[in-house]
Amino acid sequence: MDRTKIFMSKLAASEELREGTAESIAEASTQTSAEAVPRRPEDLLDIVSENLSRMGERDASMTTQADAPEFGSADWNRARDMLLQSAKATLVRAIGGEEPEADDGLVAEAVVIADGTRPSFLLCNDSVASNDPFIGNWGGELAAAELAGYKKLAKAVGRLQPQHGHASKFVGTGALMSVSDDELSGKVLTNWHVIDDARNKFGIGMSAQGDGLVVDDPMFIDFKGEACSLDTVLFKVVDVAFPVGAGRVFDGIDAAVVTIVRADGDKEFPEPVDSMSTDPGYANGSMTSLATIGFPAKPSRSNSTVDWDFVLGTLFGNRFGVKRLAPGLFSEALGANPGDTGKRAIGHDATTFGGNSGSPVFAWLDGQTPVFALHFAGRTEDNNYALSFAKEAVPLKDVGVPLAP
Repeated sequence: MDRTKIFMSKLAASEELREGTAESIAEASTQTSAEAVPRRPEDLLDIVSENLSRMGERDASMTTQADAPEFGSADWNRARDMLLQSAKATLVRAIGGEEPEADDGLVAEAVVIADGTRPSFLLCNDSVASNDPFIGNWGGELAAAELAGYKKLAKAVGRLQPQHGHASKFVGTGALMSVSDDELSGKVLTNWHVIDDARNKFGIGMSAQGDGLVVDDPMFIDFKGEACSLDTVLFKVVDVAFPVGAGRVFDGIDAAVVTIVRADGDKEFPEPVDSMSTDPGYANGSMTSLATIGFPAKPSRSNSTVDWDFVLGTLFGNRFGVKRLAPGLFSEALGANPGDTGKRAIGHDATTFGGNSGSPVFAWLDGQTPVFALHFAGRTEDNNYALSFAKEAVPLKDVGVPLAP
C-alpha cells in the first residue's frame, strides 16, 4: 500500500521529520535503501508522543463535546500506549525486512496523522488554530496558504445532511460554486454518490425532473459545522443536476450540482469558490502540493485485530464530522487505478475519511487557491482519488460548473 510505503520510508526518516519541509519529506519518499529507514524507531515515536500530548492539553479549548476523553485519563493513556506499541512493532518489522502484518497499514495511517506529516487540521472560524499540535513543519505552508486565501475557500465548504443533521448524522461534503444574480439561490458541487447515498441510505425522497432530481424531503447544507462552535449556516437543497456520464466512484463522472436556497432566516450566502481550474498542470503531477477541506466522519476499523475505533476516537478527541483542512501530495497519475477505465481520476495522499466525499481538492499555496479536482473515494491507509476538472471539463461545464483555464 502506498501509505504503508510512506510510513516505512518517507515518514520513518526521523531527522527529516524533525528538520525538513513538506517538500523535502516528499523527496525522501523516493528512497528505497536502508538509509531511508531509521535505526532507532524511538525517534519517530517520540515525535508522535509529543504531538499527542500537545493535542490533549488543548482539547478543552477546541471542542464543545462533553464526552471527549480527558487528557491523561486511563482511556487516553491506554489509547496512546496502544498506538505507540503497535507503531514500534511495525517499525521493527520494517527495519528487519520482515513481512508486514495485517494491522501495519492502519498503524501507518495513525502515525501519518499523529506525527504531523499528514495531519487533519481542525478549522475554527475558518482558520487553523495557531496552537494546533500537529502544525509541526507545516507552519510555513499554512502561512502561505492563508495569504493565498484558504480561509475564504473554507467558508464556501459545507456539510450536506438530512433534516436535524449534525456531525454524527450527515451524508458528505459540498462546495458553493456560484450564487445567482438575485442572490436567491446558489449552486453547490458534490459527488453523484453523495446524492445516491442521501436517497438510499438516509431515505431522503427525490423525484425525477428531466435529467436531474427534485429534492422532495428536507435536505440541507451547513456551511459552519466546526468543532469549536454551536452555530449553523443552513441552506436548503432543492434540486440536483448530473453531468452526462455520471456514476458512482469509478463507474462514471462522480459529480453532481445541487441548487440551494435560504433556509436559516436572512443569513447571507458565503462567497463562492474564487477559482475552479482546468489547468493541466494540476492533473499531470507537475503541481504536487495540495489540500482538501471537508468533513471526515469517524473511520470504521471493525475488521482489525486492534480496536482502532477506540484508538483514533480517543486520541483525536472523538471530533469527527466537523470541518477540517488536510494537506497532502499528488500521488497517482490519471487512470493509474485499474478501476478507472475513464482515466479521469488523480491520486492524492491527504488524510481523508468517509464524509470527505465531495471535498474540493485545491492548490492551497497558489494565489486564489484554485480548486482543480473533486475528492470522491479512497482508503486512508492506501490512496485517495479525485475527479480531475481538466479531464472532464465539458460535461461539468454543461451542468453549470464555472471552470476556467
